[in-house]
Amino acid sequence: MKIISISDIAKKPSILDNLDDIAQIVNKKTREVKGIFISSKDLPYFEQLLEELEYRKWAAKNRGLGKLSDEDDLLEEVREEMIRKVPE
Repeated sequence: MKIISISDIAKKPSILDNLDDIAQIVNKKTREVKGIFISSKDLPYFEQLLEELEYRKWAAKNRGLGKLSDEDDLLEEVREEMIRKVPE
């Protein structure tokens, strides 16, 4: 996993165009991770996880409207789905 600073992206946004790896976007001063960059070619592997994360954020804002699944269950489901999608 690569580490790219926010200032590097601000100076040269095209740095993301050639990135094939997963990258952490960090604030160099505080060393705080601000986000994760995933290439769009890998999006199919992460779609289920992204949908679940969106749902969890919605559910957290709307407490009482739905019950969240166990986090370990989510990670296990995503892992199994990714294994099924990766060509052997």
